[in-house]
Amino acid sequence: MTTDSAPSTPVIQDAPPETRVHEGPHTEPVAHLQQQQQQIPAVEGVPVPPVLETERVPVEHVTEGAAADTDQPTVATKDGVDASTQNTERAKEIVEEFEYLLEKSQQLFSGLSDLPEIGSKYWMPHFQRTFEVYTKLWKYQTQHRVLLEKPEHYGLKRWEVGEIASKIGQLYYRYYLRTSETNYLQEAYMFYDAIRERSYFKGEQEVKNSALMIKKLRYYARFIMVCLQMNNAPMMLQLLEEVKALIDIYSTTFNPVDKMEWSLVVKEMAMFMQAVCSPVPSNHSGTASLPVSYRLVARRRLRPEKDGSKFRLQEAVIVGNRPTQIKFSELTLDMYYMLQMLEREPSTNSKEAATGSAATPAIPAATETAEGSTAVIADGSTADTPEAPETAADTGGAGAVGGKGKAAIKDKVEPNERDKDTVEKERPGRRVNPHKYVLYQPNFSQIQVYLANAFREIGEQGCVLLYLSSEGASTEVPDTTNGAAAHGYIGGIATARRSSGEAAKDRSAEQLINSVHPADLVPYTRKPFFLVVESESSWAYKDMPNLFNQPLLCLLSPTEYPITSSSGSIYTFFLHSPIVAFCVVSQITSMAAEQWSELETLFIEFEDLALELLNTYASSQVRKFMGDDFLRQIVIRHVLCCVLLDLHLEFVRPEHLPQSSPERFKDVVSAPVLLRKARDVIELCSVEDRYRMSDRPLTPPAKPQSPTQEQVPPASPQPIAAATVAEAITGDSGANDHPASLST
Repeated sequence: MTTDSAPSTPVIQDAPPETRVHEGPHTEPVAHLQQQQQQIPAVEGVPVPPVLETERVPVEHVTEGAAADTDQPTVATKDGVDASTQNTERAKEIVEEFEYLLEKSQQLFSGLSDLPEIGSKYWMPHFQRTFEVYTKLWKYQTQHRVLLEKPEHYGLKRWEVGEIASKIGQLYYRYYLRTSETNYLQEAYMFYDAIRERSYFKGEQEVKNSALMIKKLRYYARFIMVCLQMNNAPMMLQLLEEVKALIDIYSTTFNPVDKMEWSLVVKEMAMFMQAVCSPVPSNHSGTASLPVSYRLVARRRLRPEKDGSKFRLQEAVIVGNRPTQIKFSELTLDMYYMLQMLEREPSTNSKEAATGSAATPAIPAATETAEGSTAVIADGSTADTPEAPETAADTGGAGAVGGKGKAAIKDKVEPNERDKDTVEKERPGRRVNPHKYVLYQPNFSQIQVYLANAFREIGEQGCVLLYLSSEGASTEVPDTTNGAAAHGYIGGIATARRSSGEAAKDRSAEQLINSVHPADLVPYTRKPFFLVVESESSWAYKDMPNLFNQPLLCLLSPTEYPITSSSGSIYTFFLHSPIVAFCVVSQITSMAAEQWSELETLFIEFEDLALELLNTYASSQVRKFMGDDFLRQIVIRHVLCCVLLDLHLEFVRPEHLPQSSPERFKDVVSAPVLLRKARDVIELCSVEDRYRMSDRPLTPPAKPQSPTQEQVPPASPQPIAAATVAEAITGDSGANDHPASLST
């Protein structure tokens, strides 16, 4: 990633002894601002929010010789120029400059929605300019806010200041969607949290102005989305209660035509939070959910093949087309699980954050698209809920993530000395997460466009991952399709249908046209290709040909589940969090904290043992995939899912079990030592009545030889708050019927 020069941002300074801080409605004590400024993580290559300076006004009696800092234009009497006239002209210049910067920022912000979703060289410069203008705007209004607040000059309102600051937070969130770097998500969270703490939209005006009330509702919807992606359940619950009360006030005060739509939005929020939080077992008292970590925390490193070749996941295309699955803001549960799985935990640099660097860049630097890329929700608008809230923090760049509403943030686990020569170094400025395109209910052509672009962007040692979560196409191939089945068009996942012409008259032909068949993906196997399918038609990809002799691996979900779950697809859930998915299929709802800790340790050993077996029995092509942290984790969890579901008494038919192609992993899944470890997990949780426990070996066989590895101690998982979402849901929000889709 290359770094462009970026302007320095203002830093909060201590007020001189002869001045005092003007603690008006828009400012806060300097000490409080400095404390929050120090809490902002400063990670190289990650932009830091513009610092929000405070205004200072002179005290009544300023010591002689001391310079009084004020926004009031300086009185000038040189050459007899009239002081009041010069002050008026100076005030007019300040207002005109502010209006120019405000108008320019609004134009650039509006243009973000029109940017292409493919090719960072097209959208990156626009984001750079937008960040730059907003940085200048915020600094300028901070320096001259006392004058701008006066009705005779501009009459700047508190909510207008918050609106500017909020759009800076939106910039960081949109930039996170395009870059997949969770540090930008963290910055967006800090802005939104500071908006709430400072109550920018709270006051008498909100009950008199429906437009201002809508801004506040949109702010809450956006803040909940950010908290959801940061797994901050406590804050989500608080926000849900607040937004429900706000909608009640909005409905009774204004009786708007969109009150039903906002009620549906709240219902979607509550149902999604219920589905995400409820599977996590609570402690025996039921007051808090047990700690669990969803994003990647690297623990083990593989030595590369003798030829030194290995692959790095650079591009991922995530497709979700399950209209009946719970969603929020065009993000289904399956898509959410995959997004979390393909990201590392956000990292912080405590040393830089504590110093409050004076020249941290406010403008994101340009990055190399070939090294990893951007997360774009490709349906038009980058997955924002109804027009976003607009306000941020009025202090050194927003509220900190520490303390109240703290997100689960972990420091990276650095490889030890012996690993440094075998693992790709995470150089400063280099992307640590793969680039993701997130497509909600796309049609066939959209999938092809984004997949082709991902194929183009990867380098020589790059790899593309395609995740398909969709309803299956019909298994019946009509005879009138001119031998489509003979050419590999044998069914697959369904896409959004856009029927027209003669095809619309023949439903079989229409379905054939609007499906993603195995043959449609063959051209992309010219480079390393990793496919994960969650569908009733996953069987169609079982024998996908590998015509170009490049590494290819297809992981396929069961085509039928004997049990149902309201928390998404079971196979995807296993890839996302095996320990929680095991609790779901075992119907474990509570557990002692000590027992949970033991279970986590067993699952770590379970994964490590599966890795050793894969190193021994997997083919050389699969081991090349496993050189990447994300792909290795997916393969290991696929094996764990196969083992546990095969032992489950309800998963008895072949269609109930996951499959893979061309690698079958039979030797790994049937290894007695792995089965013994799985049964240890089952016994610890006392759910033997749900699993097949017979044919257990009396003594564990010796572990097979595995390549030399080094192990880094695992980072302790951070807790996710109590799954008490049900208490925040009113009416029938827990019902199975999903509310009508509402674009937010």
